[in-house]
Amino acid sequence: MLQLCTHSDLAGNAEKILCVLIQYLVLEHIDYAVELGLQAIPLPDPKSQPEIYFFDVVGQANTLFHLFEKQFQDSLIPLVLSSPKHSLCLQKRRQLREQLEGKIDTGLDRAVAAVAGWVRNILSAEQKKTDFKPEDDSVLGQMNTPACAKVVKFISSIAQTIHSYLDGKNVEVVLTDLGTRLHRVIFDHLQQFQYNSLGAMLVICDVNEYRRSIKDFKIPLVLELFEKLHALCNLLVVVPDNLKQVCSGEQLVGLDKSVLMGFIQLRYDFRTAKLANVLK
Repeated sequence: MLQLCTHSDLAGNAEKILCVLIQYLVLEHIDYAVELGLQAIPLPDPKSQPEIYFFDVVGQANTLFHLFEKQFQDSLIPLVLSSPKHSLCLQKRRQLREQLEGKIDTGLDRAVAAVAGWVRNILSAEQKKTDFKPEDDSVLGQMNTPACAKVVKFISSIAQTIHSYLDGKNVEVVLTDLGTRLHRVIFDHLQQFQYNSLGAMLVICDVNEYRRSIKDFKIPLVLELFEKLHALCNLLVVVPDNLKQVCSGEQLVGLDKSVLMGFIQLRYDFRTAKLANVLK
């Protein structure tokens, strides 16, 4: 039987092979691809619909690194287990993983920021001041405003992409981050309008569509945020005499009065119905 090296050289040679694998697979292939992916992520305030390729890059990088770790565990560790090279090899793997995870985390944060930025741009450009002050009830025949429809279509495509390319904890972390950012964008956006009675019904339809698309995220925290936003929008349509009772209901009872008043004062009848002191 041909012997390639002596037993005393085995651990050292195994480490040398690991170094070659690290250089040509991890650094020059996986890490290089992630670096290119980082450079291709759109800015946080994109002027056109962003193409987010980074989710695909992350999916492939994770797959390859998992294969590298399996090879490391199955083939390398038995060769160095009883030598000083063991701890050195473990340290190298840990450093590689931490380096890769750091770059992926940075990229995912930028990608989510670009998605949220595009949603903000859609709403800013497409939502008209008159959308929530319609003069006749013909608008109630539409399920939502055009701006909402465009946002929901975009969000759904991004969520599908994330589910396709990411796995495990990454999916939960990214969708939680994305969902909370989207909630903030939509929450702030709705604060810019005043609503008559028909407009209030229309914005409730919009938020219901946002909530329906967010359900696909399967993130309880995010869904709860949109449930509360839906409940807040109901304050725009409740008759004045019932406002205080609704504000103390299950979904709104824990919210600060300033948040509740922030929505109540968006009503077209805020001054005429003398609602400024409704929560006192």
